[in-house]
Amino acid sequence: MIQTVSIGKEDALIIVDLQVDFCPGGNLAVPEGDEIVPIANKLVELFEKQGGQIVFSRDWHPDKHMSFKEYGGPWP
Repeated sequence: MIQTVSIGKEDALIIVDLQVDFCPGGNLAVPEGDEIVPIANKLVELFEKQGGQIVFSRDWHPDKHMSFKEYGGPWP
């Protein structure tokens, strides 16, 4: 079933943590994490064409952050 969706300036696409680190080969890779990229790209294009808002959020930590293994955390 194909649905038609109207997107306007009051609508937002929020993309969270779509980064290389979470794709295969990245430091915190998620299996098949890169498979979402083409879908996200299509949604971004749709929102751009129809005037919707697009928000990207990404994970980031400063150097020597406590989440990294060498400083006592679980991450590489």
